[in-house]
Amino acid sequence: MHFPTAKSAMVALSFVLFSAWAASIESVEAQVISDKVTWHKAPELPIAMQEIYPAVFKERIVVGGGFTPSDSPSFFGLGPSTSVYLLNPPTGRWQKKPSLPEPRHHLGMVSNRHYVYGIGGFAGEKGSAWQIQRSVYRLDGTFREWRKGPSLPIPLAESVYANVGKNIHVIGGKTISKKTGKNVDSDAHFVLVNNAYWRKAKPAKIVRNSAASAVIGDKIYVIGGRTSGENSANLQDVEVYDSKKGSWASLAPLPVAAGGLSASVLNGKIIVTGGEVFGPKNNWKAGQAFKQVWSYDPQTDSWEALPDMPTPRHGHGMVTLNNTLYIIGGAEKVGPQQPLSSVISIEGQKPQ
Repeated sequence: MHFPTAKSAMVALSFVLFSAWAASIESVEAQVISDKVTWHKAPELPIAMQEIYPAVFKERIVVGGGFTPSDSPSFFGLGPSTSVYLLNPPTGRWQKKPSLPEPRHHLGMVSNRHYVYGIGGFAGEKGSAWQIQRSVYRLDGTFREWRKGPSLPIPLAESVYANVGKNIHVIGGKTISKKTGKNVDSDAHFVLVNNAYWRKAKPAKIVRNSAASAVIGDKIYVIGGRTSGENSANLQDVEVYDSKKGSWASLAPLPVAAGGLSASVLNGKIIVTGGEVFGPKNNWKAGQAFKQVWSYDPQTDSWEALPDMPTPRHGHGMVTLNNTLYIIGGAEKVGPQQPLSSVISIEGQKPQ
């Protein structure tokens, strides 16, 4: 009599154990799936653009300037652009907006609640394509006309640009040497206060250009980049500026040395993509572009490799809007080669 009962108990126990095992497997699979990066095609730019710094403004993505294919090029088939485009993602298409007052490449775009700014960058025709600018333009929420803003205290290009609160930060990049008149790397740090005037802030610890940056809370993270000149080199260095304390601190280095990379924040982590490295003796033609993707966790000060992008990119832009990260334009090969109009995206994890 008792044997069937014992058998039933054993079956029930086996079922419970199997269910627990299946649940654990399902949990692991769900975690793996949620951690995967799935690349999506996003609306393509109307034209190929590289050396761009897009911004989010009024729930729109704004990109402008940059190097674009040109009938009167200033640098290997490319020229500085006045074109400005705006993407409202639900519409699925980019709209042309008022052009910049003057052509610029490496124009730093960054926004606060009042304006989207176009800061510094390079101008110039063939033979003088790398003239660093002090000019600042801004566009309000009507998107009707670019107007002049407060000029930079010094010429700056290939800097990083960040918005913390109401203020705009411009850090590092290249400027013009007062001694030689040539372009040199900079550790300068200026803050645009109340859209009205620039003030000096504590210089970066590292002199560099072509770095990436991202903002989390009151902190600005500056990542990678390169130094120029005879001893030019890519950098892995990462540092963070605490705007409340006015201080810099060093962090865990990027796993790869890269310049011309880009970064944005998704789900509380900093996602860093692409970049390039020049060949020996600063020969960009012998270099390569990267398709690697890295994730930085500020809670643990650690880096994690994510799945590569479908193609290499450098000189591209990255922004995050409504929990979706967009990777915009750039070039597939090192230097002024194969500029891209394609845009890809990653969707962040939805809050539980």
